[in-house]
Amino acid sequence: MSSRFGERSAAAPRMSSAALARRLVAGAMLISASAVHAQGVLPEVQVSKSDIPDYEFDWGRNGVMCPTCNFNTGNARFAFSDVDGKLWLGYVDFQTGAFLPPDGHAVLIDTNTAAATDFGNGPEWMSSTAGSQLVYTKYRPGEPHSDQSAGIAMATMVNGAWSAGFLSDALACASPAGTLDLSDTAPRINYVTTDKSKLYWRSMAQPDVEHDLPINQLTDGNSRRWVPGTRSIIFQGTPTDSTDRLKDQVFLYDTDSGVLQQLTFDPNGKLGAMMWRAPEYNNEYVFFTMASFRRQLLVYRKLPDANGVMRWTVIKSIDTPSALPYIWSPEAFVHNGRSYIFMQLSASSKFWDRTVPNQLAITGIDPLHVDFRMLTNDSQTPRLRLDPEYFITAQGPFIYYNRLIPETATRPALNDGVWRVDTKLGPRKSD
Repeated sequence: MSSRFGERSAAAPRMSSAALARRLVAGAMLISASAVHAQGVLPEVQVSKSDIPDYEFDWGRNGVMCPTCNFNTGNARFAFSDVDGKLWLGYVDFQTGAFLPPDGHAVLIDTNTAAATDFGNGPEWMSSTAGSQLVYTKYRPGEPHSDQSAGIAMATMVNGAWSAGFLSDALACASPAGTLDLSDTAPRINYVTTDKSKLYWRSMAQPDVEHDLPINQLTDGNSRRWVPGTRSIIFQGTPTDSTDRLKDQVFLYDTDSGVLQQLTFDPNGKLGAMMWRAPEYNNEYVFFTMASFRRQLLVYRKLPDANGVMRWTVIKSIDTPSALPYIWSPEAFVHNGRSYIFMQLSASSKFWDRTVPNQLAITGIDPLHVDFRMLTNDSQTPRLRLDPEYFITAQGPFIYYNRLIPETATRPALNDGVWRVDTKLGPRKSD
């Protein structure tokens, strides 16, 4: 499918790739979100009144339904660990976007699992030719919850029933993340020791074999993501010739070859990164990162410089509204041939702040489009909107999130359930 970027380029006089790169470097579109004005209060819809922390959607979130997958239990599902350490599976109604049941307690998969707040993450899906599996942190039964009693666990459907348990020799480790490639015969996980001193990966072709992930000296156990369609991990780290964490850069590590690449070099410090295939650019890989102390999103594409050398180049810079300058929890998805990034926006510079209400926003990545807009804007109902996730329903992409009543001097933040907003991007078009 041709992208809008390609169509516009074809309509104008052709320029060389190097010239295009110079143009983008010199004038990468600086989008001021403060110029975007919401009209009226944008609607939010409550999905559940229950506290469903850090839920993760199965691959049905990409808008392709498979009712016969996973032993006829489908792929429109979500998983989470509750405050009692129970790992639950719930379902999503593809037509309406409703949670089934509303509290998510459809199937109990395991017990003694770690809460998302224990190590910074809840259960994660891992997709492959074997179907959808779950990887998560679990405590040894009968022992006090501690760094030493925590370990890496996996749950797999066997003949329609869930089978769950620890991976071998994986104690004192936490926060596993799995690859999400449906054609992969040997999916992988990566994880960190509970003291964040070391990182490892494993292939499910040899699940008992632990491989060193030699990036701990760069990342200090910070977040990392698998790049879809590869066996590489993108992450934020401190270059070896620097001691200034305020100038972290983006790196890529290939678990097959052991090759480490630094992708960004400018002095603007980076925080987090996500890479994916962008249909706007013939499915080339692009990535984004947060910069300027989380007040800016930078989107990168690999382009030739003035000497014809391929370099990761900023193609779009997105500034935030002056009233809500701080970004958190950004994530990308693809819908109808275009890429979108959604995020939390807050007036507080502290991402853990539970006293200040926040909002959600979305943007495209095409540098020729000023398309940043708010998804929520209700200032009369002060709420925290946390951990946004996307699910592409029959009506189009919805953004789901936990809502909380902000903390005060006399009480902690209170659960306000799970909510969603419609991105208004419309239903998925036929391929």
